[in-house]
Amino acid sequence: MLARVAANFYWMGRYLERTKQTIRLVRYPLDRLVDRTGNEIAIAWEVVHRTLGQTLPESPESRDEAEAYLLMDAYTLAGSLIEEASNPDSILSCWSSARENARQVRSHLPLAVWTCLNQGYLWVREIDLPAAWATGPSVFISEASDRLRLLSGVMDALMYRDDGWRFMGLGRFVERAQHQAALLGAWVELGQRERGSAGLPWADLLRICGAYEVFGRRYSMEVRQEQVLVFLVQDPELPRSLRFAVHYIEELLAGIDPAGARYPLAPAHRTALRLASSLEVETLDGTRGGNPLRFFRTVGSECRGLHDVAVASYLDHTRLDGLET
Repeated sequence: MLARVAANFYWMGRYLERTKQTIRLVRYPLDRLVDRTGNEIAIAWEVVHRTLGQTLPESPESRDEAEAYLLMDAYTLAGSLIEEASNPDSILSCWSSARENARQVRSHLPLAVWTCLNQGYLWVREIDLPAAWATGPSVFISEASDRLRLLSGVMDALMYRDDGWRFMGLGRFVERAQHQAALLGAWVELGQRERGSAGLPWADLLRICGAYEVFGRRYSMEVRQEQVLVFLVQDPELPRSLRFAVHYIEELLAGIDPAGARYPLAPAHRTALRLASSLEVETLDGTRGGNPLRFFRTVGSECRGLHDVAVASYLDHTRLDGLET
């Protein structure tokens, strides 16, 4: 496969996954508007912006006024993450970037996949956000999520499992691992700051990750921080756990470059193996000197490093024998 084609598939996967993540994050504060305090809503928006690596817009210095601002200006805060084209993490921006990468490899995609992706983009682009907001703050988010699920189902049913599929999956899971590390790190940091406050329940983190019900079956309905972190980091069967994402990255790299999975390991395989090992041995309950916040920052850095080495090894067409392929 040409490196530039592989790169389009890789970035298509990353942007589609980032769209899903932004939807999950934006839904969190919007669902809290009805029956939560101003402080809880303010913390929810801070989680969103910290996870995305963005700065929360300036609000009044008075805590009471700041809470009122974040409650009443939820439309503006949500709008910047939904339809702001200049925001690289907005739903519109990510969907548009995924569509552009898909357009570059349209001949490699089943017609139904391109049609579903393109229709979703046109719907997001033409959405009347004020009218959608008047119907209900979460209505647009729910429909956007449903459209992405439909797209995922169509891709899963129709796409050929070749290197294009593998590079798209690699982009998805690298993005997922990096985002999940940022989310968990933000939750731990803000949870430490708000200690003794009910503003950041660990059950809410499970709901964001779609893991609340299965956590209750796996552990109990009593949600404890240590169990949540172990579950979201090390459980190999939870789709949004770090271990699940890294496991699939290892499998996809083995399919892309089978020789690289044998000794001596290729750089991308070696980086993924090191990341998987660190997830297995890390102590997340605060014993034996464990530091979850530092750990999640390290994982995020290693995920960025994995992205860099994968791009350099497989996607940078200018480095292949000095020729542009």
